[in-house]
Formats: sequence, C-alpha cells, structure tokens
Amino acid sequence: MTRSLFILVFVCIVNISLQKSSPEDDSYVAAVVEFKLTSDSSVALKEYVQYIKNAAEQNADIIVFPEMTLVRKLEVVKVPFHGLLREYPIPALHPELYDEPIVAISKAARDNKIYVVINVQEEMDCNNAPGEFCPKKKLYIFNTNVVFDRNGAVIDRYRKINLFGEWTRYPALKPELGLFDTDFGVRFGHFICFDLMFQVPAVQIVEKNNITNVILSTMWFSEMPYLTAVQIQESYAYSMNVNFLASGANNIAVGTAGSGIYSGRAGALISVMPGVPTTRLLVARVPKVPGKISGKYPGPIFDNPAETDSLLLIKDPSLLKRVSKIMTPGFQEINLVDKEVSCKITARISQRKGETAHYYRAFIQDRSNTYAKRKIGVAACAVVACKDNDINSCPYRFTKDEMNVEFEELRIEMTTYRHHYNKSLNCDDVVYFPISLRNNKFPLSPVNFTFVDSSQKGWEQNNFGRGRITYELKSRQNELISFGIWGRIYNKDVNAIRDISDEDRKKYIEIENTIYNAPNII
Repeated sequence: MTRSLFILVFVCIVNISLQKSSPEDDSYVAAVVEFKLTSDSSVALKEYVQYIKNAAEQNADIIVFPEMTLVRKLEVVKVPFHGLLREYPIPALHPELYDEPIVAISKAARDNKIYVVINVQEEMDCNNAPGEFCPKKKLYIFNTNVVFDRNGAVIDRYRKINLFGEWTRYPALKPELGLFDTDFGVRFGHFICFDLMFQVPAVQIVEKNNITNVILSTMWFSEMPYLTAVQIQESYAYSMNVNFLASGANNIAVGTAGSGIYSGRAGALISVMPGVPTTRLLVARVPKVPGKISGKYPGPIFDNPAETDSLLLIKDPSLLKRVSKIMTPGFQEINLVDKEVSCKITARISQRKGETAHYYRAFIQDRSNTYAKRKIGVAACAVVACKDNDINSCPYRFTKDEMNVEFEELRIEMTTYRHHYNKSLNCDDVVYFPISLRNNKFPLSPVNFTFVDSSQKGWEQNNFGRGRITYELKSRQNELISFGIWGRIYNKDVNAIRDISDEDRKKYIEIENTIYNAPNII
C-alpha cells in the first residue's frame, strides 16, 4: 500500500495572485505546512521538496515547515553560518560542502524561487567552528531554524533559546534573535515552539525591532484550557498585533497538531487543528498591515464529521490548585481574588438541559506554572467547562451532543499588574492574551468578542496604578470550553537552572522514542 493512502493532503488556497509579490504590493502570499511525522527522514525530505514546489506553483513568496520533522533524533546537520556559509552561501551550488538536507532545500528554494524556513537538529563542533561563539571546546547540539532566500542562499540561522526539556540539546549560547529581510519588502522575525511562552524572543523580537510579521516552527503539545496550539497562536497574533505564520508537526497520538496563518486582530486567515494524521498545505494572501484584510478568508478548516477525532488534549494539572467557584444557571456576579489579581465575572447562563449537560467554573490565578523545569509568572481569570461540579472534572471537552448549556452573556473584568517597559530588553514585561477554546478545538473569531487592555502604556491607570482588562462576548455561545484572560508576567519568571543529569537525558531520549514511534508514524 502506498504512503498516499495513509496521508490525506489538503491544499487550501486563498486569494492568490499570478505573480511574486514586490515591495510596492500591500500584501504577500504565505504558505505553512501542517506536516505529519514520518519514521524515515529521507521520505520527509522528498515531501518537503514537493511541498515547496506546490507552494511556489500557487505563487507563495514564503513557505514555513514545522519543528523537528526533517532532521531529528540521532540525525544532525551542520549550519556554519559565520564560517563556510559566508564564503559559499548557496549550498545547492556546492553540494560537496554541506549535508544532504541543506543542499536539497537550497536547491528546491532556488528552483522554485521561494523563501523557505525549515527546522533541523544542528551540530557544532567548537574544535573547528570559525567565526562562532564557543565558550568551550566541545560538541554542541541545537534546535535550529534555517532560512533560504529565492536563490537558495542561507540568509539566517536561529537557535532555539527556550528548550522544552530537550535535555540532549543546548539552548542558544547567546540569545540572538532570528530576523531576515525579503525582496517583497517584509522583514520577518522567527522563533521555535516553546519560545512562544517567553519574553525573549516572543515579545522582544516584535517590540524591539518593530516587527509586524513573525514565523513559528513548532511541535506543540496542546494543553487545555489555555494553551492548545491554534488557540495560543491566534491569541499571540491578536495581542502582539502581528501577522503570524505558524507551522505545526502533526502527531495526534502524542497531542501535537495545529497550524495557521493569522493577521493581527482580524484573527485566522486560515488554520487547522486536525484530529487525524494528516499533512496539509495552507496558503493565504497576507496583508502587510496586520488586520487590514479584504475579501473572504476561510478561517478555521474543521475536521470531517465522518472522521473520528483522535487528537490527544492534555489538561493543565495546576488548575486543581487554583482559587475557583462553581457557576450556576441564571444571572450571577462572581468576585475572586488571588494575591495581586482580582476578577469580576458577570454571566447569564441558560438552564442546563438533560442529565449530561456540563458545568462551568470560574478560575483565578496569580502564581507560577512550571513547564520543563521552568517556572513562569502567570495571571489569569477564566471560565472553564467541567463535566460535573467537581473541580477534578475541569477542563472538559464536551461533545456536540452535549452542547446543552449556553452563555447568554459573559464579561470578565480583571484588575491586575499593569504593563511595564523593560528598558534593557526594549519590550514589555507583561502581556495579556484573550484566550478561548470551543469544543471544535478552535478559538472564537475576534468578531465574537471585545478585548480592552487598559493596562497598556499610555492608558490612564486606575485602582492605585493597577491595570484593568475587560473581555466580553458579543454573541451567545454554547461551544465554550474556556474563555478568559491569560497574562504572562515575565518579570516573575525564575531563570532556568541548567542542572541536567544523565537520568534527565535518558528520560528525554525515551520521550523522543515515544514521539517518533507513535502508532500513526509510518
């Protein structure tokens, strides 16, 4: 049986022109790939080359691939950005000098006249690394983005700063930002997966450099209620007011899926959150001014109802420790306080219909969460669906047949930390995100809510210097798993301690084996 029978490939094309974009155009054409993991990297490389060709045929100016779907596990490539690539920047013209994946992608970019962003596992031997920063004479392994221009030249290299575990790799030896310019007048910033959670690079790259177009290569492990893939991708684009090109690895058995192209406060131009193993090419015309869209865009591409949704969605285990209160049918005002944060939640909920109808609970947080030994500062106010009135049942992804509870109105007012500009990093120490998640795995469209952040710089402060944020539904909703304000208080983060044991490395290798040997990987 051929591989094509195992992979359902969707090509979604939106408002595409018949020529490459120029600096004078008010938009450009972008492509991202939701890429199903394979067990054979040589097969993956052939598929990459084909998708580059497919995107170019649809006049895409740039295509983005996900994290760790090409060169991974024990495989490595060299990316001598400050050495050999300075003298010979086009690997396709000097194949004897570079590893096969770098040569093949360079050739595909050159043949198809398209910018390409890939992610690889990079090896650097500091015993022979001219031009590189080397604190020690040793071998380093990095999680790295590589960018090719239309001629196949390598024009940027970015090493992941914030590793999600990944104990077999090193974080970037210096926190250098990923930036590159294009011939169509757009400057891009780019970073990798878990970087999205941190001030450097996710906020700094936008605010320090006045960037309005950002790229994410990711293998995102979705977590309800705040951090499922498309949910946080769209929320980041909204809060930072940027165009966001996010390419995700598809491995539903371990909970990774979700890609999209987003334009500021206009939301998703196109996005997918598949519940089945699949590879999909998404193409859209992107306005150079985020949110300034014209014409129609498909937005979220929903799963085929005839297919079983098998995407694993894990739950935030810290939710059980948060201050909360069960919500009841009818009109109510709930006031919650946790340390420096207070929430006023005003809601009108319909009567529950039937014995299977779910419940809702209001949550507040002013505490840290821990991910991969990293403690991060979080302030949040949210309403979350639960199977019953026990907090252990939250969050709950109810089925379409269980949509028996409706919010007739819902408003969250959060009094919290105001924005603070970090002069040394040239960016904010505090950012708030409007988060929502429906039972179809997608967030609400911005047309269905209002979000006002009066804690931002230049806004009048109230409550003795506190910030005030409001988040409100504009229409009735019966699909909500979560709806809330999720804030990252970066100046409350605890710096990572790189104290990694052999046991940590062994456990991470076991995790990688689980990821790349999942039942749906062929």
